[in-house]
Amino acid sequence: MLPPTVGTRFSLAGYIGTVRFFGNVDGTKGDWIGVEWDDPARGKHDGIKDGRRYFSCIVPNSGSFIRLIPTIDFGKSFLKALVEKYVEVQHGSATQETVILGSSNGAIQVEAVNLDKVRQKFSRLERLREISLDKECVAYADQKGEIRSRCPSVKGLDLSYSLIPTWDIVVLIAIELPVLERLALNNNRLQPLESSALAQHAFQHITELQLNATLLTWQAVLNVLSLIPALHQLEFGYNRLTSLASEKYPETSSSSLELLNLDSNDLADWIDICQALQNFPSLNRLIVSANPLSSIPPLSTATFKLGTLKHLALSHTQIGTWSCIDALTDWCPVLEGLTLSGTPLVQSPGADRIWRQLTIARLPNLRALDGASISSRQRADAELFYLSLISRISYTSDAARRAEHPRWDALCQLHGTPDTSTSGPAKGDKLSSRLIRMEIQAILSSSPPYASAPPTPSASPVTLRILPTAPLRLLRLKLQKAFKAPRGARADVWVRMADDKLSRLGSLDGNADADESREVGWWLEEGAEIMVWLEKSG
Repeated sequence: MLPPTVGTRFSLAGYIGTVRFFGNVDGTKGDWIGVEWDDPARGKHDGIKDGRRYFSCIVPNSGSFIRLIPTIDFGKSFLKALVEKYVEVQHGSATQETVILGSSNGAIQVEAVNLDKVRQKFSRLERLREISLDKECVAYADQKGEIRSRCPSVKGLDLSYSLIPTWDIVVLIAIELPVLERLALNNNRLQPLESSALAQHAFQHITELQLNATLLTWQAVLNVLSLIPALHQLEFGYNRLTSLASEKYPETSSSSLELLNLDSNDLADWIDICQALQNFPSLNRLIVSANPLSSIPPLSTATFKLGTLKHLALSHTQIGTWSCIDALTDWCPVLEGLTLSGTPLVQSPGADRIWRQLTIARLPNLRALDGASISSRQRADAELFYLSLISRISYTSDAARRAEHPRWDALCQLHGTPDTSTSGPAKGDKLSSRLIRMEIQAILSSSPPYASAPPTPSASPVTLRILPTAPLRLLRLKLQKAFKAPRGARADVWVRMADDKLSRLGSLDGNADADESREVGWWLEEGAEIMVWLEKSG
């Protein structure tokens, strides 16, 4: 077995790594391979042994030394992996075969009929449009022309978790697929491109690219993007990015990029993000969920707005103040969709009742919030509610009120100026009259109720008030919080109709019989009686 070169990728017992060193280690006999594991949990050190550094790791403490043993798999060619996965020898004349479900660890076996017909369909490689070779140990391309002759119709290719060591090999594979549009390279470790001449032809039709968990630098990504002129979507999450600052932007900008997913990185500077995104003039959807982003400062003349951005995902960031939401009006003037789930702003005490209304009122162009559409009536109610809250707060001056609530003047022009002369509830509060009241009763029994057999409540009723324009999904979430069912227990929601019969709305876990996009007022009215049945154990 020939010694591996530095940068070679390999698989051992299902774990993938990269060769960072090969040679002698002081105090030992024979040669060792210094490796960096893709899974840092398998690492033992950072390439240092007994005070001497033999190699360095991208991720700290993800390295170890192993011997060169026969069970190390250094990979196979693209076509060899393709044939092994998609082309199988027929199993004879039997029409039924026993198949073990892969997710059952051998525990579930099923009888499958005519599997050979399925195999024949997928074995026609020239007809394949989508190919998935993730975790198939692809390491290198085949001879020029061979891939093109076997599978010329491929539009989508997944090479995630492969053993490909460099971008140059990706180019050699991609150039053989003349109509390739979607390419997934997640969880690879790719060394920089040495020659860009061939790459310009290999990537000319690609519109979607996935580079999640590749640990590439942002500069390396920009260099690749300059070679993909038609790219519309880029996924670059889980890459430990702390900044999007770049030493040099390529002369060719990614003018066609519309969606950028930066989920689960370590980005904390909003201005740094916005400055970097000026290189993408067509960007309309940005995902920065699960980043440690905690502040969105007011827009200043020295910074850059995202003038084309229509959808922004901030879920599970550290956004916790309303001033951040106010600032989005200037940073993203055409923003239509926003996600905030999992942020401190949403999870703060009492926020579950009002955060949605306040967010809608502060962002005038918003059409969807956390995936739920916003109707014109919902917007009007939210803006009236917001005005009523502001009017109850005493300020030293009108300027102070405007500074804290930038939309005050615009909302007053739309709905009229509330009375702010006294503290307490404002006379101009029109929202309270719109809230509908309903009685909620808990029912504890071993069997669910039936329309013809109304149950007996197990506790005193709880009063709940909600806007009739709120989606039914919001009502379910409020009920879920009020009546916490034991884990794994069934919990159904019923409403008593005018004829005293019960109608099931759905379950607290989200399995709804009713259309949850409907407004509460479509189903319920003032004084409605809701029953939450909790399954009685034993």
